[in-house]
Amino acid sequence: MYRKRWALTQRELGALLGISDEAIIRYEKLNRGPSKESLIAAEFIFGVHARRIFPSLYAAVELKVAKRAALLAETLCGLTDAESIIKRQLLDEIASRVAGEQPNV
Repeated sequence: MYRKRWALTQRELGALLGISDEAIIRYEKLNRGPSKESLIAAEFIFGVHARRIFPSLYAAVELKVAKRAALLAETLCGLTDAESIIKRQLLDEIASRVAGEQPNV
């Protein structure tokens, strides 16, 4: 945990982020996700991508997007027009990212 690595209390990190220490507690217990501003601020404070600071949040969001992508892919099944093929390529890449594979770019 980056906060502890840098010996910051929840109150101190909250002050840096411009939020309450109670909000930090909720983030750490995964009861609430950080705001966009807090994500950006945390990246700036710790000098690393927010994915490394909030890995559980990223995993949860990616899973939700992957499920929605799978539903969209089902609606494109059997369609052979150029736009549908391009859309399926994107949706396949999303599925590959969730599976831990590298996209074909």
